[in-house]
Formats: sequence, structure tokens, C-alpha cells
Amino acid sequence: MRLKKVARLLCAIGKILGKSKRRKVPDEPLFSDRRWSEEQWRELLDELIEIGIVNMREVTALVLGHLNPSQVGTSIASKKTFQSQYPKRQTMRAVYEWHNQQTGKCQDCGTRLELQADHVIPRERLGDRADRLDNMTLRCRRCNVIRRPSHRQGGATFLTTESALMWILFTKRPTTYQEFEKLCREYGLTMANVRFHEAWAMAHWLSRIGLYEISSDSEF
Repeated sequence: MRLKKVARLLCAIGKILGKSKRRKVPDEPLFSDRRWSEEQWRELLDELIEIGIVNMREVTALVLGHLNPSQVGTSIASKKTFQSQYPKRQTMRAVYEWHNQQTGKCQDCGTRLELQADHVIPRERLGDRADRLDNMTLRCRRCNVIRRPSHRQGGATFLTTESALMWILFTKRPTTYQEFEKLCREYGLTMANVRFHEAWAMAHWLSRIGLYEISSDSEF
């Protein structure tokens, strides 16, 4: 009986993987970060360090933090749906073994940053039956998010929303809030304007120390 359940699950996984390969990536926005070269990313980082926005210690500390493996104890082992499949106090050991056997890279894009335990076949399709270690993999936060139906623009750009807002600010250097909001929309960001207002605060902070120019025509 157990083998039959595993076989059915593997069959379902195969169907999902087949569909994922046919998943259409949204068209790129009017301007995109996906075409940026490694050299361009390096030049941007060098500029941010040179003008004092960040320093190398802060950047390295941030990267090290995002390299820290996913917290599977919280996301998997503590859930009753997983615990019900193992003898008492044995769930964590099984999860550790599963975790150690992974590649340490995102299943979809290959990055080692911000990895999270994620379902191969989502809970939306299988319900509690999705909570099995043989239906789990590691994905980065970005790839995890863009799989959700609510993120129609998923895959059109490389950066996450929070990163994209700052990328637009520092590479396009809009001098008014109106221009910044327009650029954000052209990039493909679809959230409420409040996120743009919050990000625009960076322009004001930097303008006070002569590192950013805001036109008198800016509404905010």
C-alpha cells in the first residue's frame, strides 16, 4: 500500500515537472536587469561602496547571512503533517537526513542564497498529502515566490521587488517621484504605490548629504 502511494506521488510529480517545463516566461519589461553582465553588477556594487552607501563588511555579512541554510526545523519538522509519518521524536532526524542530502542550491536557478524548503507539488493541489519529504526540495526565496499564481510577472526580471526598487533608484537616477513611479511600472512592478513612496525615502535621505538630486518638480 505504501509503495502504491509513493508511485502515485511520483507520477503526479512527473506531470507537474512536465508542465513546469512548458511554463511561459512573461515578456521582459521595457528595461530589464536580466541582460546585465557580471561586470555591470560588479561596477554597481563598487559604486555603492565608493560613495559610502554600504561598505564591504556590510555586504559580506549580508551575503553570509543569506548563505545560511534554510530553517527546516521550523518549516518542516515542527508540522504535525510531517510528524505523523514518523515515530515520536524521529521527525527531526529524518528531516536532517533529507536536508543533508540536498545539493545546497536552488532547484530552479542554482543559487545558494536564501534557500527555503518548498514543495515539488504544491499544497494547493495535494493538501496535507503534499507534506512528505519525497515531495520537498530547496528553492531560493525568489524562485519560491514566482511560482505562485498571484505573481504573473514571475520570471520576467531577475531581482526581487525590494532589490528592484533600489536598482531602479541607483541606476536610472530619477529626479522626481513621478518618474520613479513610472519607471517602477515599466519595470513590471505591480504592487500598490505605497511601496514606491517608501522606497523613494532613500532618495530624500541621500539628497540631504549630497548623494542624490531631487528636482523641485517632484510631488514628494
